[in-house]
Amino acid sequence: MHSRKSSFYLIGLVYFIAIILGVYVFTWMPHFMFIYRFLIADLAATLTIYVCSLLLKNASLYDPYWSVIPPVLLGLAAWYYQAWSIHVILILFAISIWGIRLTYNWASLWTGFDEIDWRYQAMKEKAPHLYPLTNLLGIQLFPTLIVFVQLSHALIVINHNQGTFLLSLLGALIMIASAMIQYIADQQMKRFKKNHHGEKVCIDEGLWRYSRHPNYFGEVMVWWGLYLFYLGYAKSLDVMIIAPLMMTALFVFISIPWMEKKILKTRPEYKDYQAKVSMLIPFFRKEKDESSTELA
Repeated sequence: MHSRKSSFYLIGLVYFIAIILGVYVFTWMPHFMFIYRFLIADLAATLTIYVCSLLLKNASLYDPYWSVIPPVLLGLAAWYYQAWSIHVILILFAISIWGIRLTYNWASLWTGFDEIDWRYQAMKEKAPHLYPLTNLLGIQLFPTLIVFVQLSHALIVINHNQGTFLLSLLGALIMIASAMIQYIADQQMKRFKKNHHGEKVCIDEGLWRYSRHPNYFGEVMVWWGLYLFYLGYAKSLDVMIIAPLMMTALFVFISIPWMEKKILKTRPEYKDYQAKVSMLIPFFRKEKDESSTELA
């Protein structure tokens, strides 16, 4: 059994090895199209995390990958192409703010390798014999591919080192503001849990009064902000708009329904809240007489 401190050292070592291996794979394929080189390098790093998660018997080893790898990947791309235009600098600054905040939030809540995400545990209990495959495809490769699709248009901007200043600035401001929304929502939830420790009650205060999932709203808006950088480069809508649409769909049709189904099992009053409060986008409540809500 690892202590929390030693667990952080171990997870840091694993991610360092994964990033180094990814860089090696990238340099090993100089004749591939740049977007495929980054994709294969990203997959190589993911597979490293996957193998280590099997050895450590904990799929939650992958959890920080979502926020750690995007700033690293885009930073390495800027260094490789020596792309330091204002557009690229704004991308790197905004994605770093988001990544640092989300990684810090994960680290502040993570207790060590004795903890595993409840969703992963549910997958394992539902089909234990298929869990190694579920871990690989559903827990690790699928999120990696979803995030890479979001990053692909940023990689194009970095590769060409150009864009439209106003859209780049707007994209950066949206990303930073969205990260702040996530931070505020997470802090409000932490404070609520502390004040109601051990109680089966639901949060209905702060940002949570106007959105059932303000933290998810912030996450979705980060990727729409990143898309604006590409829109400023392309100067027209094209197939790349599928990237933020995919991320939005992931939360609206998978993450949120799964979370709310879990909440309703222990807090049936949550159903009343669902009828009154917007699912994702903060908006006016439908009734004046509200009762408490959202998972504590």
